[in-house]
Amino acid sequence: MMATALPLAGLLALAPLAAAAEDWPLAEIAAPSGLRLTLDEVIFEENPWSGEMLVVVRLLAPTLEDGGATTSTMREDMDWACETWGLPAAGTLSAPPDFVVVEMMAAPLERGVATPGVHQVFEQYRLEGPVCIWELF
Repeated sequence: MMATALPLAGLLALAPLAAAAEDWPLAEIAAPSGLRLTLDEVIFEENPWSGEMLVVVRLLAPTLEDGGATTSTMREDMDWACETWGLPAAGTLSAPPDFVVVEMMAAPLERGVATPGVHQVFEQYRLEGPVCIWELF
């Protein structure tokens, strides 16, 4: 199965996602640490090696490289992002995904392409009902 990328504009064009989009922020918003985030895209993809279904939430965080983020504040922000965007996106699928992946990036990047010099942070979660459970990524 190929990945289905849903850029912000495309997100609003699909009926099931349009309803879900009301449940998540589309404009810039502050994470619990104060880090400013904007939804870049949501991608539904199948892992080609394992067959697992993933919901990938890609977030722009331009000040990510400015420092000040500690491991604990980043984990809190990533957990919050899974709850804020990952859970509603997962709810648009007919079957629950195996994982939600949250990706924060300092600048827009093409998914899967190494971009030295642009800070990125990834976390993976499995869902248990309405709860994001952190998985070692």
